[in-house]
Amino acid sequence: MFTETKAVLSFLLKCFVAATMLVAAPFAMAADTVVPLPAIPGVPQSTTLSLKVNGREVPVNYEKNFDFQTAAFCLSGTASVEIAFNGPVPNCTVHPLRHKITPVVKGQSVSFSFAGPLKLVVQIEGQLPLALIATPPEQDVPRQADSKVIYFTPGVHDAGVIRPQSGQTVYFAPGALVKGRIEAKDASNVTVKGRGILDSGRYSVRKDKTTGILFERCSNVVVEGIGLRGGTWWQSLYLASRDVQVSNMNLLGKTVNTDGIDIDGVKNFTARDCFIRSEDDGFGWHAVDARANGELTTEDALAENCVVWNTGAGNGLRIGASMESPLFQNITFRNIDILKHAGAAIRSDHSDWAWCKNIRFENFTDETPAKTVEIVIAKTRYSNDNGYKDERGHFDGLHFIKLVSPGGAIDLRGADADHLIDNVTFEDCAIGGVPLTSFQQITVNPFVKNVSFKTSQAQ
Repeated sequence: MFTETKAVLSFLLKCFVAATMLVAAPFAMAADTVVPLPAIPGVPQSTTLSLKVNGREVPVNYEKNFDFQTAAFCLSGTASVEIAFNGPVPNCTVHPLRHKITPVVKGQSVSFSFAGPLKLVVQIEGQLPLALIATPPEQDVPRQADSKVIYFTPGVHDAGVIRPQSGQTVYFAPGALVKGRIEAKDASNVTVKGRGILDSGRYSVRKDKTTGILFERCSNVVVEGIGLRGGTWWQSLYLASRDVQVSNMNLLGKTVNTDGIDIDGVKNFTARDCFIRSEDDGFGWHAVDARANGELTTEDALAENCVVWNTGAGNGLRIGASMESPLFQNITFRNIDILKHAGAAIRSDHSDWAWCKNIRFENFTDETPAKTVEIVIAKTRYSNDNGYKDERGHFDGLHFIKLVSPGGAIDLRGADADHLIDNVTFEDCAIGGVPLTSFQQITVNPFVKNVSFKTSQAQ
């Protein structure tokens, strides 16, 4: 009897310990942990620097086709970064500047720390920019044997056009380089995830207008964690779709027309925690062809916690130019950092007939002292040219909250008395360190109405 009782107590004790470990497991994940991602197959490694994060070596990819070096790792907690160079470091800045990360330079090394899976760019004079792509740890990694999973293992794959169907997951394992593009049409409940790279270089072609990732007439879409390397056309497009979540992507394009994340006729769309290097608009949110697609509306679209870099062409973000839609409503860009831009940080050359209602820019940082905002309603070379409709649009509710730029113009122009930019607010905005408080600091024409300025004492 005693032996049986002892056995039962031993079993119960084991159960208690197991249960305690399960309860404690989520808290253990909060520790400062780093998981380096493998080097990108076939991409040279940096010969100018080496990187450690929390004492662990992290491969640095010399992505010379995109004028960048990149390093990627999964992060939980705080990262302590150490970068060793082959020569002296004349100066160093860590962007986005709003994170206020101050690097310590000692001889041939740089060190700094940050919390959370941020997307950062380290700039050293005479060096290519180094993008640090930190993502959260992977969750719910699918099984390779699952019949509903298109699974790409580590290594190089020439996949061509990947066409996921409803209910399928496309998984890019860490260390996978998949050459091809993704095209899904009339599908629902599709997930693209992982920490590998989709290289659309030979498959995203300007003359064919094929995008690296296309979801058309789809619903319940998730794209999470992967890298995308663009070809000669838009890197990703979500068309006539709803309930789309994009997060923790890193997208690199170098040629003109390599928009980063584009939408057209979507509802309930979010893009969070992405790094976009494009040689066109980082975000291109528009309505391109009403004759082919119908007059699609775009409602409830959010971009949040994203970093954009372009240099030779394009804008930080663009609403338009083509706006062949009856309605663009509830559009928000929040916690956005435009590190460099060739055109404007925020641009809308509204060339068609959309009614744009409640467009918001919140906690928006432009780091380039050039044109900050240009929003114009006009007939342009992008206006509908197939005879479907020739009409101008309207802005009703254009809101800038905590917009900051080191210096640059703000230009607002309506088309005429019937096609206005109306109900505009500037709240706690500053250009060149000077709070934005009056019309004298911006350019408007007679077709901009009801503009207000507000500055809080806490600014």
